[in-house]
Amino acid sequence: MGHGKLLKPKQINERIAVLSDGTCDTAETYVRAILAQFNRAQTEIRRFPSIRQESALLHALDQLKPPYLLAYTFATERLRKMIWAETKKRKLLGVDILYPTIDVFAQFLKSDPTEEHGAFHSTQAMNYFDRVEAVEFAVKHDDGMKMNDLSEAEIILTGVSRTSKTPTSMYLAHKGYKVANIPLVFGIDPPQNLIDSSKKGVPIFFLTIEATHLARIRQARFDRLGTAPNHSDTYVDLKRIQEELDAGKLLARRHKWTVIDVTNKAIEETASEILLLVSSKDS
Repeated sequence: MGHGKLLKPKQINERIAVLSDGTCDTAETYVRAILAQFNRAQTEIRRFPSIRQESALLHALDQLKPPYLLAYTFATERLRKMIWAETKKRKLLGVDILYPTIDVFAQFLKSDPTEEHGAFHSTQAMNYFDRVEAVEFAVKHDDGMKMNDLSEAEIILTGVSRTSKTPTSMYLAHKGYKVANIPLVFGIDPPQNLIDSSKKGVPIFFLTIEATHLARIRQARFDRLGTAPNHSDTYVDLKRIQEELDAGKLLARRHKWTVIDVTNKAIEETASEILLLVSSKDS
């Protein structure tokens, strides 16, 4: 049998751009939410923010040769009409994220939109200090610190070591939520403050993960630190890890904590699931 060249699998090269008269954050968030449905959440997206003149729009479009998918958010009807016409002329595929949704809202609210550039982000600025306060809270209450004022937390994350508690809490904090995260140690009772917070109605989420996946994460951490566990090290022992997870799930059932499986999930996906559950409890 001859040794021919191995053919590389054909790579899908998605070419997506977001354009806006603001920061592009709204358009990119929308696009990534859609891409996640196709398991393409990490697709590279080109951003063209602060487009407020026809010349700037034409300059951006000149850089995008078909095939390209454009997602755009423009407040003014003038730019919306222009980009719609230009995408057709240039054989690009475009989607207007805000309209006709805004038209529907205008009918319902019996009011015309302001057409103010970046209006969404100006309202976000009002919550800036709340987000700063939330981030400070998450930093001070990371990894079981400052257990005496858990009653101030809006969300508490718990779980065994290396289940993404810290990055998830920081992501939620940047969304404006005061989050504390508390590790569970196998063989040691959970902190009484955590149990008390559960009784007081603070939403508590137990983050779990498949044992084999957690073993790989812990081993990789050892490798990055340049140290290798010996054969007796239980931190990366699969049987011990399964026992840790089972004990944690038993605690979650006993105290009615919500269990979230983070196996192969992005931090954003875990956070979105948590926020959906929190909002459903509040409503």
